Amino acid sequence: MTSGQTDSPTAVRALRAPDSRPRQSFHAWGKMVDDACGPLHVYRTEPGEFRGAISAGTFGTVQLASIEAGPHSVERTERLARRAEFTPLHLTCVLDGEVRVSQGGRTAVVRAGSLFSYDGSHPFRMSMRWPIHMVSVKFDHRLVDLRARLEHPLWAATWCGTQGASVLLAGLLRTAAPHIADFDRTVADQLGSSLASLVTAVCAEKLGAAGAGPAAARRALLHRIKMFARARLNSSDLCPSMLARSHNISLRYLQLLFQEENTSPALWIRDQRLERCRDDLADPRTAHLTVANVAERWGLDSASHFSKLFRERYGLTPREWRRQSLLSRT
Repeated sequence: MTSGQTDSPTAVRALRAPDSRPRQSFHAWGKMVDDACGPLHVYRTEPGEFRGAISAGTFGTVQLASIEAGPHSVERTERLARRAEFTPLHLTCVLDGEVRVSQGGRTAVVRAGSLFSYDGSHPFRMSMRWPIHMVSVKFDHRLVDLRARLEHPLWAATWCGTQGASVLLAGLLRTAAPHIADFDRTVADQLGSSLASLVTAVCAEKLGAAGAGPAAARRALLHRIKMFARARLNSSDLCPSMLARSHNISLRYLQLLFQEENTSPALWIRDQRLERCRDDLADPRTAHLTVANVAERWGLDSASHFSKLFRERYGLTPREWRRQSLLSRT
């Protein structure tokens, strides 16, 4: 139940249901949640006055939202999931209260201090029986090497928040929640990079299990390498040798891992960066950035080289793609 896309890379929205008669207040909350998260059914579970607030912003490649609300439930049905235009993954830390989350036949009850995840591209239901305060990271499936609408271990997954990378993520979310509106652009980008890295590390605990046999172990290692790289696409230091060093393997072995998917580490990194640039160029929220800014944003320092690569990959120059994409939205 995190906030939706914002108006600029570091924009922040603060939304609050008005303090008025209960029916009016909850109606306002339902509209806020629907506007922020895409199509959802929002249900009242307790009588009396209702109050709710969402503070949200975009930080680099992820979005962050702090949610405080009275008891209620939200549900995305199959029909609503098909209607939703933006269906990211959500990794949420419960600061106060309790959440019951159900998705894909799995159900978990999550209490203060713990984390849970769910997938906005698939039907889900969340119920809050008591007042809730939670802070959530919303991110693209590609960050953790997944695809929307396909089953995976992050459906209604939970973490205790006291072990492994979840300790660090929970602490960062708890600290950042009261200050979402206070970060300047530089700090926001740094926070986004830290969040993306911790999200990949936390998700790897569910997604990166080696399984049985050498083939499964290789797939798990490649999965971890891809998640690590996706969190660092905006760094010009990202390269095959850096990936090999960071995972204690030889460059030759890294090349063999990617060769099993008919690509190379360098080509895969380049294609991932071009995809992110293509998304930014088509996004009205980043229309204020020049083509060179977009390229630099994803670790491609040479604007002329970027334009050449982009045209070779997509058949249009970056400017032509941006013009065509933005015109199609009007």
